[in-house]
Amino acid sequence: AVVSTQSTGECAAIRDSFREEDNDNRCRNVAKLLYIHMLGFPAHFGQLECLKLIASPRFVDKRIGYLGVMLLLDERQDVHLLVTNCLKNDLGHSTQFVSGLALAALGNICSAEMGRDLAPEVDKLLNSSNAFLRKNAALCA
Repeated sequence: AVVSTQSTGECAAIRDSFREEDNDNRCRNVAKLLYIHMLGFPAHFGQLECLKLIASPRFVDKRIGYLGVMLLLDERQDVHLLVTNCLKNDLGHSTQFVSGLALAALGNICSAEMGRDLAPEVDKLLNSSNAFLRKNAALCA
């Protein structure tokens, strides 16, 4: 009962922080939310915050954002189109680690529509001269 009360209070504080558009603590709050989700409490209100983190130029934000997308989204969610656009942008990113994050997320949450839309990008990465990207693209495919 104590854990339930604490998690409910923390979820309320995280929701308030999201409403205030607190960009400085968004990454930390999504990480807390993912922990609360892993404890079995509802945390799906953080899906759009994960997308905001993915759209960030900072790698640290993208890492938490993609982790959140992998944990909180399923095929029935309406934000798949937004995720597809973010993935498409990051698959073509100049940094191999950002592309690797996108490939890992795509391999975990890919739907039929997403696979159809992003197959050309993954195919390009399968033919990349970078071994890291080739390996991750093969795992994703």
